[in-house]
Amino acid sequence: MSAAIDFTYQYAFPSGVAAASGRPQLSLATCNADQQRPYFFDGRVRQPRILGEMLYTLSDVVRTHFFLPRPAILDPVLTSNEEMLRLEGFSGCCGVYARVDLPTEAFDGECHGRGTTNVDFNQPMRNALLRLRDEEDVQFAVGADEVVLSKGNEKTVEKKVKLPLRWIKGFSEVQAYQPRLQLMMEVSAVEALRFVRTLPKAAKPRMPSYAVSAARSIRLSQRPQKGAVPILGTHRVKVIEPLLPRAQSVRIWCDEESGASAWEVRYAVGSFFLMISPEVFRGFSGEGQILATLAKPPEDAVIAKVRAGLRWQSRVDADVMAGSFGLDTAEVEAALAVLGSRGMAGFDAEAQRYFHRELPFDLDKVEEMQPRLGNARKLVDGGLVRRLPDDDRAVATFEVQGTGTLHRVRICEDHQSCTCPWFSKYQGQRGPCKHILAASIVAEDAEAVAG
Repeated sequence: MSAAIDFTYQYAFPSGVAAASGRPQLSLATCNADQQRPYFFDGRVRQPRILGEMLYTLSDVVRTHFFLPRPAILDPVLTSNEEMLRLEGFSGCCGVYARVDLPTEAFDGECHGRGTTNVDFNQPMRNALLRLRDEEDVQFAVGADEVVLSKGNEKTVEKKVKLPLRWIKGFSEVQAYQPRLQLMMEVSAVEALRFVRTLPKAAKPRMPSYAVSAARSIRLSQRPQKGAVPILGTHRVKVIEPLLPRAQSVRIWCDEESGASAWEVRYAVGSFFLMISPEVFRGFSGEGQILATLAKPPEDAVIAKVRAGLRWQSRVDADVMAGSFGLDTAEVEAALAVLGSRGMAGFDAEAQRYFHRELPFDLDKVEEMQPRLGNARKLVDGGLVRRLPDDDRAVATFEVQGTGTLHRVRICEDHQSCTCPWFSKYQGQRGPCKHILAASIVAEDAEAVAG
């Protein structure tokens, strides 16, 4: 059984669609234990049907296990600032990440606060989302003003769940993938719909298919080729099918190194971003892509400066922040990657920028949720890593004590290798092994002393 923590979603009222002054009002209840930022937004929805479909699809993702069937009661996370409302979440298996981006142009209204919170997505509210129509004058409220004032007999809605650590770790790991995504193709929503309808509802996990650009359209192929986007588990991509009839275009992104892909459904205003892991049985939570960053983080003072510069921006400009703090842009980007691993920043592939958000979970001990990194530090602390002399200055070679044997690690600027079974099996596609991590830590410490 996977590790989990007891967590209670506490809402002052259930989310839903109800009549207010003779017109529908979609109210999303937020979860804030301190009730200091319970009211984020209210206004009129300019395109209610599109909003309803995007939120319903997001709720479908967080309620679904695409690999193994298990119960899931995991409410999405919302981030609010003056420019954007973002809702994001993971599937129960952590192999699918979804995010809805709603800029202020999607509403006639006003943002009342900045912050991140959970949002109640109950079944009656989900059903009501699909009944929203564009001809209706639909009001939209995130939170409720009276929550701040209500005391005493105010009824709260509680959902007590076992919040899987893999779900929390997924938020950390997915930020390591997204900066590596490359835009592979963009097609009209009509062509994307035609393509998605041809996808099998299920596929053998070890039999990849490929999305291939064909002039202005896209087709499915069983053969890899240059520019093709691998798809393992076509049923995961079919999630976006209901969104396509009213969309404008679809952008398809890929991390060619790992095979992870992202499918961005674009509207005139707003977008839906779906990212799938390299294989159906691989959740983002177990990938270890963030481990190298956590093993060799920037100095604490640099991380502290960058964190102080986060003010709920929808786009964090690393160059501007570097100039403000007298840092290199690379230092700022490394610090943002570390903060992303702690749930304090997300990444927007379209903008190629981080955005500030702080997950409503305790991620201060994120490294404790990374056993590979913990084991690597034990190897370093135990003196079980030794650098070997090497005539080639571009390559650093280490001996690392394993279980009953010595492993040899080679590290150069663009490649790392190890003789252990883990590396032989995954070839670095699921992050570095503990021996490479340990050698990297020793190499970094030696550079710091020399500097």
